[in-house]
Amino acid sequence: MLWEYLKKRMLAHPGSTVCDGQEAWSFPALADDAEKRARILPAGKIGLDCARELHAAQGLLACLAAGATAVPLSPRYGAEHCRKIVEGIGLTAFLTDRGPDGSLRLEYRGEPQPEREDLSDVALIMCTSGTTGSPKGAMITDAGLLANLRDIERYFRIGEGDRLLIARPLYHCAVLTGEFLISLATGADVAFYDGAFNPLRIREQIGGWGITALCGTPTLFRHLCALAGRLSRPLGLRCAAVSGECMTPAVAQAMRKALPAAAIYNVYGLTEASPRVCALPPERFDEKPASVGRPLASLEVRVADEAGAPVPAGQAGELLVRGPSLMKGYYGQPEQTARVMRDGWLHTGDIAAIDEEGLVAIHARRDNLIIRAGMNIYPQEIENALQQDGLVREVLAYGVQQSGGGQRIAVKAVLSDPAAGKADFLAVCRRRLSPYQMPDMVELTDRLQRNGSGKLIRPKTAWPRGWEEGA
Repeated sequence: MLWEYLKKRMLAHPGSTVCDGQEAWSFPALADDAEKRARILPAGKIGLDCARELHAAQGLLACLAAGATAVPLSPRYGAEHCRKIVEGIGLTAFLTDRGPDGSLRLEYRGEPQPEREDLSDVALIMCTSGTTGSPKGAMITDAGLLANLRDIERYFRIGEGDRLLIARPLYHCAVLTGEFLISLATGADVAFYDGAFNPLRIREQIGGWGITALCGTPTLFRHLCALAGRLSRPLGLRCAAVSGECMTPAVAQAMRKALPAAAIYNVYGLTEASPRVCALPPERFDEKPASVGRPLASLEVRVADEAGAPVPAGQAGELLVRGPSLMKGYYGQPEQTARVMRDGWLHTGDIAAIDEEGLVAIHARRDNLIIRAGMNIYPQEIENALQQDGLVREVLAYGVQQSGGGQRIAVKAVLSDPAAGKADFLAVCRRRLSPYQMPDMVELTDRLQRNGSGKLIRPKTAWPRGWEEGA
């Protein structure tokens, strides 16, 4: 079903290409390659273990054509992370380019294991990044992917004449569905960037490859916009889609300044929903940059309190999602599945509010919520306030658990002035924050830690010895 849809759309765009700087494929040639590879693939799960994202894309399409279940891996997250996925999912068959000649081939590693799940309708097992624990494998069905693709196509206006740069691994569902597969469906050229997170290099690729469309996190766009200002060269993008982190006013302003005529989409999703859930139309971006818009056509959303009851408009609670693109469940983890899938609703774990217009705003991950002296404190609100000051280049707020119970607020910050110190930063905090938001612990650093796609990693730690209280 999904493959026939994609193949038909790819053949309708014979002039469109997929490339990575080493080689290029037309859409029809890529479809033909997928069907040839599909003939040699076994049934069941197949890991995609590739150094080049173009090879991972070829492997993905071969699995879809064969009706096998693809399990993307990403070397950018390290060998240990990949090992956890391989062992947790029980992978023994791989499409990989890790050989002497670097070509894509089928490889077996270890003895096959008994299957624990019915994968007859499962196109993908997409694993969470697992930065704070073992990855969970969301089983994404053919029908779910197809429903999400059709929803995305209704709002994301790209197609022939566009060239989309993919700068993150296909390991992420937002990239696989919302960038790669949607480009195949609409005829937009695709260019893969295989390097590590490097905004300057990505900026060079945008200009050198004639890129018109880019999807990424607010962190990536903030860096790209800063570079555009320093280099006095426009980014040249026709459209941009932002996801993966909450949009901040500072990034929204920087994006509009660097991309004055671009269509900017602020979107929201999660792996368990295949992934896209909401999208803000570009014409509302300047007015409502913190909003992720309305749910997609086939989806319903609501905000609920801890008992699961709906809350009034404008009130914060957990975002729940219902519709055809939701995952089948977590692979081999029925207890985890039952925890998040209840009565047909996916409990996202994200704190959100829906206003009177039906527009959704994401405040924070429920896991990131800081509760201090009975007050609910959203890290994003602290970060937004501090980044309004020119001294603060980057900042990350998070809660730390005290040994005696309760939480305090920790902040890591990168300052724009190397000569500035903690006293200067605390003065900014006092100017910009309410008293209940003031950090208890401050660390100034040269850079903030990111995962393999450049997304900032929010630590969760006990109170560390030797750190000074910030206020």
